[in-house]
Amino acid sequence: MYTALGGIIGMFALFAAAEGHTERAFLLLIATMIIDSTDGIMARFVRVREVLPHFDGAMLDNVIDVLTFVWVPAFIMWKEDLLPHPLWIAVPILAALYAYGQSEMKTADAFFLGFPSYWNIIALYLFWLQPVSWVAVTLVVIPALLTFVPTRYLYASKNRILWKTTWSLGGVWLLLVTYLLWQDRPALTLIWLSLYYPVYYMLASFYIDFIVRRTVIPDPDI
Repeated sequence: MYTALGGIIGMFALFAAAEGHTERAFLLLIATMIIDSTDGIMARFVRVREVLPHFDGAMLDNVIDVLTFVWVPAFIMWKEDLLPHPLWIAVPILAALYAYGQSEMKTADAFFLGFPSYWNIIALYLFWLQPVSWVAVTLVVIPALLTFVPTRYLYASKNRILWKTTWSLGGVWLLLVTYLLWQDRPALTLIWLSLYYPVYYMLASFYIDFIVRRTVIPDPDI
């Protein structure tokens, strides 16, 4: 199964991180992101729900996401000493477990509600930039707090709002990040440049949430 492949790759990402091959681990996590971004589209195309009506693909997807978006990145943060104390690793883990425990983590109108646990991306930039302790902690605490704020975030594989821009910028970002991970000494300028997509994603999500909140939905009984 295509979705399950993400779990297998995620396991090997954990193995790579444990052996100290952090760049390889991130490359494997990039592969899981590609699978996660496309498995829903593929499932709808081949009509998995009709073929396997009793199989819950969404539950499988969440199980794999916890591995690849949370546990492996958290392990990398610990392994590479990216935070000033191991106890800080509990922050993203607790936030993510809260997020995945929410019945409305993915809304009916195809958004994520609350920060969507992109701890793999946060771990990647902590690894690359190696910021001072207080900055590293801030970059973990703020997204964790945003998990508890009911703000809508783009769900690119399902939501049609800005989907062409999001997919185009995201595709270029994936290529750039993959290129940088293959380099022995990635150029710092390109690393900073690659932040364009996380910044776009956050700003676009906040903007769309603002617009949605201002939209008045008429009462059908009126």
